[in-house]
Amino acid sequence: MEFSLFNLMTKPVDGSTHADVFNQMRTMTKMVDEAGFDLAWFAEHHLSNYCISPSPLMTAANMAAHTKRIKVGPAVVVMPFYEPLRLVEDICLTDQLTEGRLILGLGTGYQPREFKKFGFEINDRLMRGLEIWDCIEQGVYNGVIDYEGDHIQIRDAALSIAPVQERIRTFAVGNAPEMRQKMIDYGAETLTTPAIGPNSIVGTARRLYKETRVENGMMGDDFPFAVQRYVYIAKDKDDARAAAEQVLIHARMANNMRRPEPLMEGADLKIVPFDNEPDLDLVMERAIIGDAEEVTRRILAEAREFGITHLSVFMQIASIPFANTLRSLEVFCDQVMPAVKAGLEADKAALAS
Repeated sequence: MEFSLFNLMTKPVDGSTHADVFNQMRTMTKMVDEAGFDLAWFAEHHLSNYCISPSPLMTAANMAAHTKRIKVGPAVVVMPFYEPLRLVEDICLTDQLTEGRLILGLGTGYQPREFKKFGFEINDRLMRGLEIWDCIEQGVYNGVIDYEGDHIQIRDAALSIAPVQERIRTFAVGNAPEMRQKMIDYGAETLTTPAIGPNSIVGTARRLYKETRVENGMMGDDFPFAVQRYVYIAKDKDDARAAAEQVLIHARMANNMRRPEPLMEGADLKIVPFDNEPDLDLVMERAIIGDAEEVTRRILAEAREFGITHLSVFMQIASIPFANTLRSLEVFCDQVMPAVKAGLEADKAALAS
């Protein structure tokens, strides 16, 4: 199993500065680089404290300079917001600046207010995003964009910048049939983000992706499958429950942003309950929270049940005190990750014998 760190970069309403948030992100990313994580992801959102990173490619380029070996990338580039020619150039430039350590994450967004402020129709996000993905494929790998779509028209644009890598590894988020087919067409890996939904979300995402593979003549169960999960190693039951409270607060922020008009004070989201939200006991069941042994058990169980090959760890959640997150991440690196890898290696050995 691969491991990645997901950096959302929420700015809490507790007096934290922008510099605090980015310095904490750098500290965590450098820690997991030293610990042997495979990737570090950087989010993209706009116009709220939910995430103060509007340019994940810029963040990835910056973090390549602060790390030694870990791959870095956006999770995700929200494709509909971009002028595609400029996006293609930025992808190539980022791969150059990171000396070939760029990984791409692509998606089409979900927050209505962002689309409204950018002047795009949210109902067009899927097809506009897929056309931009076509332009990425043309420009990054052929050096020329010549595209006529319903949303994008670019004629004979030869690029002056190219990537380092012959092929940039790409993940994509989305379960729409058109998105799944595009993943197959372009060799992208699927990334599922169940948040605090039931585990059936993961199972359904895997089933749908497998069905699309089969439709394209790709048989078998042995394929890459990435999942992002809330993960927190607690020092005791009170700490675990406090972390679950912050997971719920994050879910409230995310659900508020799904409103056509979120409830806000300036750029800060109000923390308001949403319909049918789970209680804390259910949050504890759905997020991976517990001591090192419990977290290891949960990750191994999900990896075995769903064939997860890549776990994106989301640990700095809402307003969890950074000292607590750092302690949790250190325990994860020192104890949980090696134990999970050992458990999965033992599974392989048992199958081989």
